[in-house]
Amino acid sequence: MHEPVPSRREPQILTVTEPVTRDTATELVARVDRLAVSTPVVIDLTAIPDFDTDGAAALVGLQESYGPERVTIVGLRQATARLIGIDDQMAAHAPEQRTASGWVVREMRAIAVVQTMDDLQRNTDDLEPVLDQALATGAAIVVVDLRRATVTRPGLEAIAFASSTAALRGQELLVVNVDAAMGERLRHAGLSATTYVAPEPLLD
Repeated sequence: MHEPVPSRREPQILTVTEPVTRDTATELVARVDRLAVSTPVVIDLTAIPDFDTDGAAALVGLQESYGPERVTIVGLRQATARLIGIDDQMAAHAPEQRTASGWVVREMRAIAVVQTMDDLQRNTDDLEPVLDQALATGAAIVVVDLRRATVTRPGLEAIAFASSTAALRGQELLVVNVDAAMGERLRHAGLSATTYVAPEPLLD
């Protein structure tokens, strides 16, 4: 006689509709701790009206401490795009700094976006000085858009170093438009708690 296989518990969805600060994150940590160990948790940040570095870092730290199988964070990239007002027209008219290596840094409000120049395919061998340039703008959030980039080992190391630099300076680093395999490589590259990897596109 076969024993019944325990059914997998449905995830508990925690929808956040208030600004994400350190206090908010502390409350969420307490709520996750109160749930059963076998219950997966999804923290939905899509509707947040604001967030700060301390709050975002604490949530990412929560995910790392429990593991992605237990805690999933969704909606951060959508909330970021909405809060800072990114759209295609703004990106097209944003001040930009072009580099000889085929990358461009665009500055939009409190964000700096690193992208390939003229939407051409590039590799990331020369990404480090471009990331330094973006971080030096002082933007609260630096987005690394790898949509048309082939990520090489030097590029992976550059992103990991930029992640540490951003954390020390109180900046957020969002790495977007990577496939699932590269997303896993990035998550295992020793990124800081203030770096977020989003495989899906930043701009829908």
